[in-house]
Order: sequence, then structure tokens, then C-alpha cells
Amino acid sequence: MEDGEQERAGRRRRVWVSEICWFLTIFFMLWAIVRTGGLERGFPLVQLLAYTPYVLLLSLIALLIVVLCRRWLAAGFLLIACLALALAVLPREIGGPETVPGGQPVRVMTINLGVGYAHADEIAELARVRDVDLVAVQELTPAEASGLDRAGFATDYPHRILQPGTEASGGGIYSRWPLVDRGSLTAEFHQPVADVRIPASIPIEFVSVHPMAPTTPARTSQWASEYKSLPEASSARLPLVLAGDFNATLDHRNLRDLIDTGYRDAAEVTGSGLVTTWPSRIEWKLPVTLDHVLAEKGISFSQYDVEKVAGTDHRAVIVELVMPPVPGGR
Repeated sequence: MEDGEQERAGRRRRVWVSEICWFLTIFFMLWAIVRTGGLERGFPLVQLLAYTPYVLLLSLIALLIVVLCRRWLAAGFLLIACLALALAVLPREIGGPETVPGGQPVRVMTINLGVGYAHADEIAELARVRDVDLVAVQELTPAEASGLDRAGFATDYPHRILQPGTEASGGGIYSRWPLVDRGSLTAEFHQPVADVRIPASIPIEFVSVHPMAPTTPARTSQWASEYKSLPEASSARLPLVLAGDFNATLDHRNLRDLIDTGYRDAAEVTGSGLVTTWPSRIEWKLPVTLDHVLAEKGISFSQYDVEKVAGTDHRAVIVELVMPPVPGGR
């Protein structure tokens, strides 16, 4: 009798072990299919896809568990899912600084000002120490604009296009060099556009990017719609550089589709694509990479870095572009 009970208990144990292994396998396979196929739609799936790098780590742990349980068929399918996720995530860490003989360096910084609470003196000092030429800001309020000028921006960046607003709606561009105002992208938040005349190089069109965050079902639809207003590469008279809080990671199809029009992402090119930018402080949310600098092909990246700034939950992103040399340029 005891032998029969032990045998039934053993069968039940094998069944639930198999069920757990197949549950893990199916979960990670579905995630890999959605990520690889760009099938994320609506809330909260769009938000969840941002955490794909963490899911890759969990999938490897799951694979180890399934192998230890000797569920070989499940392990085979799970291995495929792990490989698909690895191919999506790991290339962001493969790369390095680029060099262009005779190229013109242009240092760009983008910072979400945290609804105007970022410490203006820290931002001004960071821009000064890092010798930044162009600054793209998001969530710019009138008070923050005044604070930045008092902290030194009035002298360091005499050329600017500012569209301050209430709450998160404001945006701006600060420059050492002359700007031509090209208005703003069509969206709820101000996303100013400017032509920048760079000494000893070709001019560029520079955009401070800030589409709506996909935090609710309605805002997720708006986020998807506003991505259509972001300019595709080669769609302007001048080479385009987009910098800002994109509210998307490289695991979102909207951002990947935009890059595929002819942009490159500075973090990915320099092998820093898994360096997170939000949230910059300890919260219940896992940190992800929402802030980016994109430039059209032909513009190189020689440096990429992120810096924490008090008062905002976004890290500042600092990138050194290298513009192609201009024959006879001075």
C-alpha cells in the first residue's frame, strides 16, 4: 500500500514539475516572440517590454531550472527563447567610441528637468565641466528657465529656443552657436526644432524630443500616435540629430522603426546601450533607458556618458558627436 502511495506521489510530483517547466518555457517564448516581432500593443504590454533586459536574465535562470529538472524538450524550446532575447539585448553592449580624422566634435547634453525641479546650478556646472555645446531640455518651466540663466546659461548659451510650459509640457534648446527657429513638433509637449550653425562643419537640424509617456491606456495610444510626428532620417533639409526623453527603450518597436529610417543610437553605437537613465533614484520601478541621442548615419559618436542630477528622476545624457570633415573648413 505504501509503495502504491509513494508511486502516485512521485507521479504527481513529476507532473507539477513538468507543468512548472512548461509554464516557464511558454512565458519566455511568448515574450521573445512579442519582442522579436514587435507585437507590443496597448497598455500595459508597451510598458512591460521596456524590461526585456531583465527578462533575459530571468530566462537564463529559468533555463537552468528546467535543465536541472531534466525536462529536455522544454529546455530546447526555452533555449531558443533565450537566444532570441540575447540577440535583441546583447548587441547594445558591443561597440565603442568612433574616430573620424579631421572630424568636428560637437558635445550634446539632454536632460529631463523633472517638471522644473532639477537643480539648475548642477546642470550649469555639469555643462560647463563637460564643455557642452548644445543642450536639449524637457519639462522646462518658466521658473527653471530663469534658474538656469542665473546659474550661468545666460552667458554660456546666448542662443536659445525656449518653449516653457506648465507641468511636463515645456521644452527648450540652448546653444553656443546661432540657431534658426523651426517651430515645434506636433504633440502635447513642446518639442522645439532648430537649425544649428556649427563652426567648421555642416549645419544640423536639432530636436528636443519628448513624446507622451505611455502610463495609461489612453496615453499609450497617444504615445504611439505622437511617435509618428518624430522626423524620419533624411526628411529635413539638414542632417537630423534628435535628443531627449523618448519615453521608449530599444525594445520598443516604435523607436526601432524610427532608428531604421537612417538613425543610429549613441548609446548602442558606443557599447553603452544598457546604461539606464530613468529612474535615477531608488524606486520600486526597475531602471531602464528612456533618454537617447539619435543622429543620422554619417555622424559619428566618440563619447557617451550619463550623469545624475539632483531634483530630477532622469539622468543627463552627454554625447560627443563627430561631424564629418568639411573640405576647406575652418
